[in-house]
Amino acid sequence: MFGYTGKILFVNLSLSKVRTEPTEKYAGKFLGGRGIATRILHDNPDALIFMTGPLTSFVPSGSRMDVVAVSPVTGLIGGSSTGGDFPSALKFSGYDGVVVTGKAEKPVYLRIENEEVSIESAEGIWGLNVFETIDALTRGHPDLKVACIGRGGENGVKFAGISFSHRNLASRGGLGAVMGSKNLKAILVHGTRGLNPYNPLELMSAFEEIQESITNSGEFLRFKDWHVNFVPTILRLRMPYFGDYEREWEKAEEAAMNARKFFEEHTIGRASCFSCPLRCWGIVSYKEETLPINLCQGTFPAVTFTLKVKDPELAWRIYRKCQSEGLDIMSTVAVVAYASRLGKVKLGSEEILNFIEKIVERDGEGDIFAEGIKRASEHFGVPAVYVKGGMESWSSDVRPFVGSALISAVADSGGVNRALYGFPEFYYYIKKEQAERMAEMFVGDVEAAYPWSYSESKVRFAVLWENLHIIADSLGVCVIALLTTPLKLWAKAFKAVTGESITEDELMRTAERIRTLERLFNLKHGNGKDELSPRLFKGDVKLDREKLERMKKVYYSLRGWDENGVPTRETLEKLGLGDLA
Repeated sequence: MFGYTGKILFVNLSLSKVRTEPTEKYAGKFLGGRGIATRILHDNPDALIFMTGPLTSFVPSGSRMDVVAVSPVTGLIGGSSTGGDFPSALKFSGYDGVVVTGKAEKPVYLRIENEEVSIESAEGIWGLNVFETIDALTRGHPDLKVACIGRGGENGVKFAGISFSHRNLASRGGLGAVMGSKNLKAILVHGTRGLNPYNPLELMSAFEEIQESITNSGEFLRFKDWHVNFVPTILRLRMPYFGDYEREWEKAEEAAMNARKFFEEHTIGRASCFSCPLRCWGIVSYKEETLPINLCQGTFPAVTFTLKVKDPELAWRIYRKCQSEGLDIMSTVAVVAYASRLGKVKLGSEEILNFIEKIVERDGEGDIFAEGIKRASEHFGVPAVYVKGGMESWSSDVRPFVGSALISAVADSGGVNRALYGFPEFYYYIKKEQAERMAEMFVGDVEAAYPWSYSESKVRFAVLWENLHIIADSLGVCVIALLTTPLKLWAKAFKAVTGESITEDELMRTAERIRTLERLFNLKHGNGKDELSPRLFKGDVKLDREKLERMKKVYYSLRGWDENGVPTRETLEKLGLGDLA
């Protein structure tokens, strides 16, 4: 197969056996990445799956892979896209993906070197945090790439992620806890094999066009000074962090300015994932340690505003604590903020670091909070804010952003970050004209850009955006890059890489197929309810339940599902999923 390596590695830890399956078995209908991973999960619900896409390693921002498993938080599909160097290294080793099933008798790590696979004892690294694990496995061998868990993943913390290097993290849905439950500490990859595109000259042409589109985009320019401005910018977006939504924090602007000064003084450069021009990582040198920070509202700003941390040095230590332990920062700060309402921890204080340590170790009441915000709220009897399946919300309270609320209710795993990055309603307050222009261009109605709108046009916009995210996750490219580049260029690159023609409409149809497959899996293994925390419908600021229910019905109709959200037989046949009905 051109573009693909042609093989997927299956590892059964219970039997200590490995085998391969041809990628071609899945690629025709599901492209790669998120699509192939979801299809394999359908037949192997015990699996933890790492899957690259056909464009991984070939195009600008082609640095991505999807990690998929059943989420221990929601019981539904848990999926997260990650970048860095690991995805390309995996393809260079000869595999399009790795599917891990079973459980090792004792802690192990998986070693993959140019198609040679071995299962090694992790006795010497079990109990180390992420940074320590990576350093131990790569000492003297900087070309080795590592995916691993920290102590939180080992101890089954439900919001532990899987770390790729010191920066990238597949964090949403507790995938690190899944990895820990298999006694799998790490996957170590070293690959030096070449990859063959179908038409190198055509690929070079597509590469240059995509590169030009990305570097001329507003997103590229936005990241130029983002390492300094991103915390103040989040404040201007009016994205209230849900831990304390009802009470305004009078120190918010001061905290944002403090953070700006901190990054002005300590940022020494920027970095990017493999083959990506965006450089959306800041490199920070502080107290003789140099670490990357992802320039995203779900990281440092979440620590600052949700946990009311005015001191940027403390916020940095909290951020570093989460990264070094491999914890999903948004879920962590949500749980800490909830615990503060119970008087368990004081916001803005050093107590936060000790509280996170108790969660990682499952020490005392930390054991309860390690189960996530929904289960903690059930234990303590105090309502909490969460989205579908009990997932902690991502980035902000969904009440002021109706599109986010909709997708949080119907999404595969309750995570809007896999569906709505770059959605106009999020930047409406700082770029009103641009948001309205986007809404007019894509769905013919400016109202779709209004954060408070329950319009049908917003539902159509949300479906489109969800499809585009699925295409990015399945091709193996960064969604930021995909959204800044005409879809026809990605179709052009796909043909140059694989030799297979695909139209923009076919890409959209494939996204519909993958989204419906996710729905089938969740109906089979979960409760099928598209519900949000009851607290979101109460209080002075609340969602309108009746209007949101109408939006859900429109969403189901646009997806070809019945009024209860079940895909119809006609839709399954049309999408080539009739055999899974």
